Amino acid sequence: MRTPSAILSQAALAMALVVSFAVSAEEEPTLDLPPAPSEDVKQIKEVCLDLILEQEVPREERDEFLLTCVNDQLFDMGYLAVNAADLK
Repeated sequence: MRTPSAILSQAALAMALVVSFAVSAEEEPTLDLPPAPSEDVKQIKEVCLDLILEQEVPREERDEFLLTCVNDQLFDMGYLAVNAADLK
């Protein structure tokens, strides 16, 4: 069972992801960013997977959507992007 703070944290992360998609950013990730902790990547991936279902992303676009979603959030948090293999 999820605690209320965990639910709020996930809801806040989901809202941040929606906002990050709404704001078009032309910023390039830099190589001097640290890698994200694996637990953060896992949580972000779960939220992005929920967004895929909520937004009814077509099956053929899901892998690209997931990678973009995760990397946009990681970049906003100050972390280095991951590649598709890191999300398997």
